[in-house]
Amino acid sequence: MTGVLTAEFQAERPELDELYAELGQTVEVFRAQVRPADPGALPPPDLDESGMPVTPPPADPTPATPGAGVSLGSWPCVAYQLDAQDRATIGGDTALPLWEGVIHWSAPLHEPGLILVISGGELPSPVTLKPIGDIVDEGTQRVAWSFTARATDGRSA
Repeated sequence: MTGVLTAEFQAERPELDELYAELGQTVEVFRAQVRPADPGALPPPDLDESGMPVTPPPADPTPATPGAGVSLGSWPCVAYQLDAQDRATIGGDTALPLWEGVIHWSAPLHEPGLILVISGGELPSPVTLKPIGDIVDEGTQRVAWSFTARATDGRSA
């Protein structure tokens, strides 16, 4: 990468967009719901004498994706499950399904606390993933984000 300028990498974005489109996967990005113990969260609800909430809790905005809050949108991506040898290389428990992937550069992935729902391509159904580390702007060039994540429901593809 020596001598390659950011502008040269970014000039390749149209070709990357075509590649993403051919792979056929998308990621819907959600901000994780704030738990009551988190700083800045709402206090727990008041309960009546029978233990029922005085005010009902708000409806889950994403019933199909437990723990997910507001959707930030969808972007092209490619994600794949790591095999046992790859998991062992990064120190992962061999029983835990881990995934790696690359997401389109325009997705807003610079903050922690995200849930990723990958669908399309050859996946039989959507897979919900929670990143296990930082989502990285590869080479700080704004051409792709990369991540390692675990499947929240513990299933493989």
